[in-house]
Amino acid sequence: MNSLPVREVMDRDYVGVSESDSLHAAVRTIREADATGALVLRGGDAVGYLSTSDVLDHLADAGGLDGAVGDAMTDVPPSLRPEAAVADAATRLTAADTSHVVVANGEGILGLVDATDLVRAGPDPAAPPAGDETPDAAAQPDDRVGERDDAYSPRSVCEVCGSLADGLSNVNGQLVCADCRTV
Repeated sequence: MNSLPVREVMDRDYVGVSESDSLHAAVRTIREADATGALVLRGGDAVGYLSTSDVLDHLADAGGLDGAVGDAMTDVPPSLRPEAAVADAATRLTAADTSHVVVANGEGILGLVDATDLVRAGPDPAAPPAGDETPDAAAQPDDRVGERDDAYSPRSVCEVCGSLADGLSNVNGQLVCADCRTV
């Protein structure tokens, strides 16, 4: 895995909310920032994380967005120092089964690292390909996406008799052929 320091890949622009903020206001802040969650802060210290799934869980349990961030947040994500390797961040993410790692030095929080940041870092630092080299064919976009593939038949299998037929109909939640529709 990559030995690049996490300070090189961390997101310095993270959303922060207080545990006493209203849950409704925190959700609005997260949406306005187009983020997937917010680091919950008490002063300059991280005390939890509020993800969109935490909000949905709270909404399902409480029936609304009433209450404070502290009512819905989960534990604070694990942390690393900025000079720690990207590989260490990957290990922390998987070991703690969390979506973020807090990057902090002794003076405060510097940013967050998530799986997307780790993917961008790549397996090892490498120079970009020279101008005459072409990227791997598997990494090229497939121009056929979204186009009809005439190699496949428009026929389907009847869920009652198992025959291959055109024009199946939905009958009581099953796709059936014309013969089985009348039975």
